[in-house]
Amino acid sequence: MKSLYFNFAVKSLLNRAKQYRSLFSVSAVGVCIMISVLMITDGMLNSMTEKNRQYYGGDFMLLGPYETYDEALPVSEFLASQIPPEKEAEVSMRYMKKSGRKVLYFEGVGAQIRSLQGVNFSAEKSLFGKFTFVSGNAEQRPSHDGILLSSPVAKKLGVKEGDSIVLMLDSDSGYKNTVTLVVQGVFLDSSVFGMYTAYIDYDAMMKVYGFERPIVDRICVYYPKGAPSRKDMQALSRRLSEKYRMLGVAESKDEWQDYDGSVSGEAFMIIPLEANIDELQKVASALHAIVLLIVIMLVVIISVGISSTFRVIVMKRAVESGTFRALGMKPSGLMMLYFTEVLFLLITGCVIGMLGALLVTKISSGYNLSFISGFDAFLTGGHLAPLLNAGEAAALMGIILVTTLGAVLFTLRKLIHISPVGALATVS
Repeated sequence: MKSLYFNFAVKSLLNRAKQYRSLFSVSAVGVCIMISVLMITDGMLNSMTEKNRQYYGGDFMLLGPYETYDEALPVSEFLASQIPPEKEAEVSMRYMKKSGRKVLYFEGVGAQIRSLQGVNFSAEKSLFGKFTFVSGNAEQRPSHDGILLSSPVAKKLGVKEGDSIVLMLDSDSGYKNTVTLVVQGVFLDSSVFGMYTAYIDYDAMMKVYGFERPIVDRICVYYPKGAPSRKDMQALSRRLSEKYRMLGVAESKDEWQDYDGSVSGEAFMIIPLEANIDELQKVASALHAIVLLIVIMLVVIISVGISSTFRVIVMKRAVESGTFRALGMKPSGLMMLYFTEVLFLLITGCVIGMLGALLVTKISSGYNLSFISGFDAFLTGGHLAPLLNAGEAAALMGIILVTTLGAVLFTLRKLIHISPVGALATVS
């Protein structure tokens, strides 16, 4: 019986293709727009997260009372031992310098750097592998004199891979120091995170600042296979508490800044990436809110548009409905017949809309948008990188099917009770 309804529904749709064209277009175009918007938005937010991971050294930082490299090393080693080997996490130590004047010079041209980060390139090989290099790479140089620059800064200085440049800054003792570095890589990033950030070999950074002992201000942890959940970080904090006094996992970076070690005693705290970018999280929430509004509007348009249009179509088929009733078909059977038509129409529209969304996002990712000021934070390699969340897409199409079919059933519940006599009276 079900196959009978299905066969008749398909024949009916084919015979009335012109009538159903508008319904199909509404569902297909609506789904295409919604899935495209979701994919592009998810891709933009994922690109922003990846840039944050690069800038902050991974998925979370472990801050504590250590200051020198020798003090931080045993903490770093114990932390690495508490992470399951299958996670393949990279544990590294960094020193970041934001304050003070830092200027790069090349053949009389200068460019000021906002953030200078001393890193061990070998220890962060997977993380720097995520960078989009215009030239060069992040391989550790045996001479420990390498530096990575963003393409805008490299362009301003007129340097390329292999060129020697001079870094001048105020040392720890207050004197101006200079050091000659080699540009080992130029990466594509004009966002607020990367444009005026330079990554310098850790040993070279200690040299130019003139520290008596190597300094470390953060231990960074990066998970190449995917960011850990907050539950994972809390579990790691509990394991670390076996040896160190832990303050848990911070909700915001202010928790560590407000912590008074002189009163509470020396302790450690895990600072997740989200805590460092709480302001950007508001931007992400705003984007999600806009997308949600667009989705709701389109779902309403699809549901109301299809149900109202289908009502008109069914009313025009009054004679057909009356004939089916005269042949003994019950109202429930008539409902099933029309319901199957709409269901087949919606499923086909969703499939075509999904394919259309994949095509639209493929085309959109082909354009280099890095010329848009400030927009590069949401790009990967200067391009949009749409991300398909299969569960999210399936849930969205499920909502469309349920709401639209519900609206259609509500519309048809009175129309299906037409009698043969009523159908003839409608025609006459």
